[in-house]
Amino acid sequence: MTLQGLKLLNGAPEVVPELEQFQRRLLSADESPLELPIPRCYHAHYAAPGEDAEGSLSESVLVLENLKSRGFRGADFSRGLTLREARAALEAVARLHALSLALKVREGRPLDERYPFLFQTARATDSYQQLVERGLPQLARFLERRPGLEAVLQSIAKLRPSTKELIASLLAPQEPMALITHTDFWCNNLLFRDEGDDERCACAVLDWQMVTYSRPTNDLALLLVSSLPTELRRRCTPDLLDRYWAELTATSTRLGVDVEGDLGYARDQLAEDYRRSQLLALLLCIGSVDVALGNALTEQRLVDVLQDLHQDGVLSPDLLAQ
Repeated sequence: MTLQGLKLLNGAPEVVPELEQFQRRLLSADESPLELPIPRCYHAHYAAPGEDAEGSLSESVLVLENLKSRGFRGADFSRGLTLREARAALEAVARLHALSLALKVREGRPLDERYPFLFQTARATDSYQQLVERGLPQLARFLERRPGLEAVLQSIAKLRPSTKELIASLLAPQEPMALITHTDFWCNNLLFRDEGDDERCACAVLDWQMVTYSRPTNDLALLLVSSLPTELRRRCTPDLLDRYWAELTATSTRLGVDVEGDLGYARDQLAEDYRRSQLLALLLCIGSVDVALGNALTEQRLVDVLQDLHQDGVLSPDLLAQ
């Protein structure tokens, strides 16, 4: 885990304890506190190169609570998330988004100034661009073996010269909704626990090393594009965005921020931002395309996503101007 991931969990300043203290100041004594979807950190240590006793190697140590002992389990990427799991994940990240948004608004200070170790856009762009350049040839070879995908291949080829600029633009924080995002929000970084309810389950989020000051729809798009079975994604995306929006706005209101009234940000703007964020999600998926290749279920899901985004006009370097 990188320095910013360690600091989010237990660094200096301690982000999670500070978020918890912030909500305690705002919520009345008889209100239940917001449960953050982050495992408890017992110990975190990071030594950059040259800072350890040998003066050469870096070392990181992270000790987290054992969530398996509390009944949490991982999801099956090849199967994809169930509707119940997708709802739980979006509601969990909505609480984190709302809490960081309220902290920014109520205290009047951008979070990248407050927490300068958050993954900066320029650095993140370079990292993701390297992954995309590695994944594009793999994806092209895979698609060339599948009949009927020539138009998709052409669209991806047209994207390639602009991928760095697209990543930078889509990662950049956009007011009024700039807030803390996980930025690697897909099913392999999630754990779930049954709550004895057919409609609900609990969700915990792992692997915070890419935490960024960005826009919330990037987390939503990566989850839905990468981790939902095709039929569920096609059928339920609007309802899942509604679910996220309801949790985000309700939690923000509890913390004294009216997203629509105070910030002038409405549900239709979330939909517009989500459409653009799907392109970033796809580029991030291309950067780790080897995860999907070699399994018939995930390969077909990848093809379905590519075809859907191509048909919807998302695979275009001009998307941001639309």
